[in-house]
Amino acid sequence: MTESTGYKRNPAIHCWIRHIEEGKYDENENCFLTIFGKVKRIRLIATIVEKKEKVIEPDEFETGLEEELTANVRVFFNLDDSTGLIRAVKDRVNPDNYNIYDVGDIVDVVGRVSKKGGYISLWIEIIKKVEEPNLILLRNAEIINRIKAGDIQEIPVLSDVNNLFEEEFDYTEGDNLKEQVYSVIKLHSDKGKGINFEGLRREIKIPDIELRSYINDLILESRIYESDIDIFESY
Repeated sequence: MTESTGYKRNPAIHCWIRHIEEGKYDENENCFLTIFGKVKRIRLIATIVEKKEKVIEPDEFETGLEEELTANVRVFFNLDDSTGLIRAVKDRVNPDNYNIYDVGDIVDVVGRVSKKGGYISLWIEIIKKVEEPNLILLRNAEIINRIKAGDIQEIPVLSDVNNLFEEEFDYTEGDNLKEQVYSVIKLHSDKGKGINFEGLRREIKIPDIELRSYINDLILESRIYESDIDIFESY
């Protein structure tokens, strides 16, 4: 079956977040090269450590569709499986259908992984709560046994073509300002404490609404978090 006549679904690989983070992203094939081979879709069990919703315009949608749509909403989950942290995203959702998921819940997620701008995202296809703790042990045992059995591969070295594109990419002014915001937060975090909004405003003299926008973007990219009310730290 060719791309012009149909769509071939790739298998969802049981893995840990670490395996994706340690893999190499092949932009040409839109997949991660991991110890389990080429991976486009994964299945993992993780804990929700943050949940956010955002109303967006239709042309912002990248993937996903739910029936009986009542609002143009994108839902974000930051997921932690103790080996790493990943941002999971679901587009065009009815937010009422996601009220059952909250911080602290353990979820079983299937979705497509991608990397853009240096950040990994998991585009949710299926998500459900894990009610049986033994499922976590069973899933981890499956992964460990596969590794012990030697059913793994060496991660190949990609050519430097993708890196060249990244280095030569002409960032917009907005991208540069967002990176400045991140640098200031990281600097204060490295000193053992974060920085509050007022401090950021003094160091980066831009309108409050623009500064808030960059902060929200960095939170959604899992680069910073709000450790207290209006106090921000980097991971």
